[in-house]
Amino acid sequence: MKVSPKSSTGVKPFQFRSYGVSVQITSDSQEIVDRAAAISKASLLGNLTKFSGKKADHTFVLNKTPGDRYVMDQNGERVTYARSARKFFKFFDSILRVSVGEYSPDRVFMHAGVVGWKGEAILIPADSFKGKSTLVAELVRQGAEYYSDDFAIFDADGMVHAFPRTLAMRADDGKFSPYELTVDDLSGTVGAEPIPVGHVLFTGYEKGKRWSPKILSPGEGVLGMIPFTLPMSYRPEFAFRVLNKIARRAIITSSSRGTAEKFAKTLLNFVDKHTN
Repeated sequence: MKVSPKSSTGVKPFQFRSYGVSVQITSDSQEIVDRAAAISKASLLGNLTKFSGKKADHTFVLNKTPGDRYVMDQNGERVTYARSARKFFKFFDSILRVSVGEYSPDRVFMHAGVVGWKGEAILIPADSFKGKSTLVAELVRQGAEYYSDDFAIFDADGMVHAFPRTLAMRADDGKFSPYELTVDDLSGTVGAEPIPVGHVLFTGYEKGKRWSPKILSPGEGVLGMIPFTLPMSYRPEFAFRVLNKIARRAIITSSSRGTAEKFAKTLLNFVDKHTN
């Protein structure tokens, strides 16, 4: 394999493929490239391989200006800037996963929590601040296998693969202070094999709310999943095929719920009755 050439500044770019998407990271600082490389490996849980080539699907240029401001260009366009290195690289961490998820040729990435229960997945598509992470954590405490708190990743057959990043939690302190939980913290286990989706759950926490599930049709389920599905803008036909496979075989429900601690057992009992 050819070695990636150094730039005119003597900085060696970091080039890799992940889920079929090629990425190049360059800078006028080797320290910045090395930090971005470490973040990339952690962000994608090591699911990357180095490659050498002149053309990448996504090129990130990360630099620090003389005024101590970090700037980021993606594919020739400025996407962000920040004085805080922590915020800057946190944004890079996020946009990298989204870019891979949008363009992966044979996977569908969906913003969702996923746990495995008796050989089938419970899929929870949701935006931030809907209690998704809290519910996933409680389900793992109750014995479900942890698959993801970030992206559900599906293959062409609609099977979901584990993407077990550390759970990103927010404290119930009025400020939603962020903290992280590991599977070990929950005394749980990580799912090892791709599994089919048995239940798609559209829900969000509402104080004092009792779960009263409405069963949705496969068509309603597909429409509900679309807003959370990354490749819809770039590969809609492939994404629709995968979503239809998921919706045709799963029970799909929609309802607000109460606290995760009380709801998790109710949900697992429902799944036992209807999908296993």
